[in-house]
Amino acid sequence: MKTSSAGLVLLDRDGVLNELVVDPEQGTIDSPMVPAQVRMVPGATEAVAKLNKAGFGVAIVSNQPSAAKGKTTRQNLEAVHQAVLDEIAKAGGTILSSHLCYHRAEDQCTCRKPRTGLLEEAFKKNPSYPREKSWMIGDGLSDIQAGQDFGLKTIFLAVHKCDICQTSLKTEIRPTFWADSFWSAAAKIIHSSRQL
Repeated sequence: MKTSSAGLVLLDRDGVLNELVVDPEQGTIDSPMVPAQVRMVPGATEAVAKLNKAGFGVAIVSNQPSAAKGKTTRQNLEAVHQAVLDEIAKAGGTILSSHLCYHRAEDQCTCRKPRTGLLEEAFKKNPSYPREKSWMIGDGLSDIQAGQDFGLKTIFLAVHKCDICQTSLKTEIRPTFWADSFWSAAAKIIHSSRQL
């Protein structure tokens, strides 16, 4: 089996690729519940294509508990994810594989981030990418902790959840880099790979 010279970039989905959704009644921020709510983060689809062009594989690792919480259906969540994939494909990007956890935190599964089950699945599915050259990008501490525990370099997108920045400083969860968008994170990864 041929080994890729570049790494695998694992992406959280909501807040990285697609915009989060505000529930006006509850005043909460959540994932899209139906395909009509999918809005891509500006520059995100192009960032996937940019990473692909630089030789990186890209996969999605995302917690999606809304159906288990009774907020929507599993069918709707699958349709939302397909809508995200379709938008990326339209921009010329390729997602090698998607790994979604549909459990709630209280289910104590092994796949839900910050546990590393989804990341393990991604590397089993895409074994030609060296872990030491691979990355995890997310906008939550669970993304960074999972990536860190799995031995990946990490980038925290400090966009919507700025309070997490302070929380991170009080813990052992420290990203390799901070970025203000997925587009700038992709640029950091490509630049970093050229320094090796």
